[in-house]
Amino acid sequence: MPGLTAESDGIRIDVESADADRLLGFYFGGFARLSGGDPVEAGLLEKRKKTWFLRNEDAWSDDMTEVAKGHLSALLVSLDGKMQLVEEELESFVRTSYYDVRAFPTTLDSLKAHLGSWNEPSWFRISLRGSMVPLERTTWVRRSRIESALDRMSALGDSVIYEVGTVFIGEHRDQGEIVETTVMQKRADGFWDFWAYDASGQLLDRIRKEPRDMLIPTRCTGCHFGDRQFEPERSYPGFAQPGPRGERSLEIPEQWRNPVLATSIQEHARRSDTILGLYVTLYLAEAASSQGASSPYLEKFGIDSTGQ
Repeated sequence: MPGLTAESDGIRIDVESADADRLLGFYFGGFARLSGGDPVEAGLLEKRKKTWFLRNEDAWSDDMTEVAKGHLSALLVSLDGKMQLVEEELESFVRTSYYDVRAFPTTLDSLKAHLGSWNEPSWFRISLRGSMVPLERTTWVRRSRIESALDRMSALGDSVIYEVGTVFIGEHRDQGEIVETTVMQKRADGFWDFWAYDASGQLLDRIRKEPRDMLIPTRCTGCHFGDRQFEPERSYPGFAQPGPRGERSLEIPEQWRNPVLATSIQEHARRSDTILGLYVTLYLAEAASSQGASSPYLEKFGIDSTGQ
């Protein structure tokens, strides 16, 4: 077939991103999930000096799924003997194969059947309007997953790292109706998968964003892998000013606006696990502001009842 042969040196991958190692690890790690998510160990990628190459089929690990191999083989056919894969071609390939290879729950109902309801006390909830999407957004994560991240920390300035399998659910509302549901889940290789459902609960390949929709997963990485800060998290513990497209606000009790925790953790700015929200910060702020409540994390980090 056209594409690589056993004698070829591999297809050069040309990615303009300064963070090409991480980007390619995320993209191709999704194909190598049975190899622990490492595309190098799976025989897919090889780095020679500063250049990445997609290796020929003879090098691919046998423990990749047939679906993954099928998409990769189709990519080689589409290149028709070219020995270079440019960024536009790579992104197009990732977008068209991602959902099939990762095998996410095909409907929102099937996701709920797997996770159960997230509108429960055991899930931590944050609602806001901000820069990321032009809609009201409510995000959910299990409290036990936040606590697991806190267990890994010995000081408030430590990295916030979530355990494998952690899920974040985002509900986007337009005039009170849920029109999009986004999902992030921590993979075994340390990256996060991204996917979404539309208002009818069917898989969605993009979410609303102005001036351009965010294509999944290629535009998700731009924000999560970058270092730009977004409102309203950037202004916490203060209040964000309205933006060009309207209100930007974090809907939390006033006593959760805790300058000591904000300064100590700097969760949004640091995004240790490429997570943009203030989940650990606000979880501790909630505990500190609860009258008469006790929390092992307040004692662990030396936080008194006022969060100081």
